[in-house]
Amino acid sequence: MKKSISFQLFTATIVLTTMMSCTSKSSENTQSEKTAPKSSLLTLTSKQIASLGVKSSKLTKSLMGMSIFANGMIDVPPQNKSFISVPFGGYIRDIKVLDGMRVTKGQVLLVVEHPEIIQLQQDYLEVQGNMEYLKAEMDRQKALLDKEAGSAKNYQQAKSNWQVAQAKLSGLSVKLEMANVNVASLKNGVIQREQRIKSPFAGVVTKVNTNVGSFADPKDNLLEVIDLQHAHAELTVYEKYLKLLKLNQLVSLNFVDSDEKTTAKVFLIGREIGPDRTVKVHCHFDRLPKEIVPGSYLKAEINVDEMEHYVVPTDAIVNLGAKDMIYVTTDNRHFIPVEIEILSTQGDFTAIQAINELDFLNRKYVSNGAYELLSTQNKEE
Repeated sequence: MKKSISFQLFTATIVLTTMMSCTSKSSENTQSEKTAPKSSLLTLTSKQIASLGVKSSKLTKSLMGMSIFANGMIDVPPQNKSFISVPFGGYIRDIKVLDGMRVTKGQVLLVVEHPEIIQLQQDYLEVQGNMEYLKAEMDRQKALLDKEAGSAKNYQQAKSNWQVAQAKLSGLSVKLEMANVNVASLKNGVIQREQRIKSPFAGVVTKVNTNVGSFADPKDNLLEVIDLQHAHAELTVYEKYLKLLKLNQLVSLNFVDSDEKTTAKVFLIGREIGPDRTVKVHCHFDRLPKEIVPGSYLKAEINVDEMEHYVVPTDAIVNLGAKDMIYVTTDNRHFIPVEIEILSTQGDFTAIQAINELDFLNRKYVSNGAYELLSTQNKEE
């Protein structure tokens, strides 16, 4: 009797466990069906295809030029930018230019005064005035030595004194040239109290970082002058277009802050890919814009030579989920939207590139009725 009761309890446990297992699996299957994504496959009947006017064509490649669109800005090479400073420091007595003013080479930008400049000129005149005596003394000692009336030591000392003075005079001359002191006038005894800082080249003043009366150290950048003749367009182009870029390609430029347009040619293609997967492309202007301003933003269209691309009617491309798509099919009954990248549009046709080449393999694309398919698919979803 005890054995019979134990057996019945054991059998009931097995049945209960089995039922719970089945219930769990049924629940999992139901949950799986709820979470499973809907298929993007669209199946139509012959009657629907005829009603929608859907036609498919073979994907073919054709020669088509394309455009690469990019953003950029006006830039100037580092060698054509100059920060103006004063070699020996001084007090700013006058500023001759304003921010944005055009200047010529050698034009005075600002005037500086400093006692050190006056002392340098004084030292120069003193050394110059002593040179004649030192030269004469060296010649006299040489003559005495030749007549065996003097000593070699005296001659060597006189020669050394003259050479030291000559070196000092040369050093002072270079320092005075750095300070823009007119050495020719100084030799005639004219001492300049002002240091005139001049522009190293023709260009435009872009920064003024000082005021009249302030003291400027040699390390201070008082002004910035840019040579606009060497201004160029620096474009930011995505890495995926790098293989399509070549030197001397024509570029159409449109300035963001004005209606002015101009053209340029690619002269340098960067090889360093930035963190945002872009490269820098430098372009020389065919005609320098009239009111060019460094740092101005622009939009560019780079014209690429004709190449073979998949070409489809522009109407065959639809937008699905913020992505460009075309519908492909293998049997003219089942249709799948696949993502593509638009390369260029000319007239009614567009050059495209497959995101995944396998999407195009042994398939046709919907050349007519793509929007009708999209509308049908949206209704089904």
